Amino acid sequence: MDYQLKAGSEFSSVDPPVVAPPPTRRLHIDGVDGLPPSRAMEITGNVLRGVAAVLTFVAAIVMGTAAQTKRVVVIDDSGSPVTLAGTAKSHYSSALVYFIVINVLTLVYSLATIILYHASKKAAMAGIYLPLTITDLLTMIFLVSCNGAASAISVVAENGNRHFGWDKICVSVRQYCAQVAVAISLSMFATVAYVILVLLTIIALHKRL
Repeated sequence: MDYQLKAGSEFSSVDPPVVAPPPTRRLHIDGVDGLPPSRAMEITGNVLRGVAAVLTFVAAIVMGTAAQTKRVVVIDDSGSPVTLAGTAKSHYSSALVYFIVINVLTLVYSLATIILYHASKKAAMAGIYLPLTITDLLTMIFLVSCNGAASAISVVAENGNRHFGWDKICVSVRQYCAQVAVAISLSMFATVAYVILVLLTIIALHKRL
């Protein structure tokens, strides 16, 4: 209580002013807290997913068809010419098979999410936007891992490894190695599309903090 001195030495009390508590700041991001994603975010996401779908489709086809047979004529112990044939195929390597599988799954996921955005009502997207963002991040991680695995095989095929006795095969099968390199490049561009998509989501979250 505050007291004020009045004439006649009498005291009177004055109630302190009531201060309202500051409003609680609530975190919000498009698609969370019951609100659907913005139109701009939806269009951007669909474009990036569409680009990733095209790139992963072509990458899977190029890698899946990567094969080349090399024939070499050698002279045996009797002095007769002998033709030796060796074939390099992508499915001979588990890392390249993993690359194909991840790119096909990314293609299916990208197309499924685009269809889901167009088929679902805008209000319904609010409940599934956050799970889609998480799966976008997981998709990006899997793409990075398969590109890294395929790139490692490509480097060994190009340069060999004398410590393990692995010879350079790209000297003999240039076309095969070129197809593998093109497929990896296309998949890396698809990875960039998903990296941009995830970054845009993070930026949208940061702006609303």
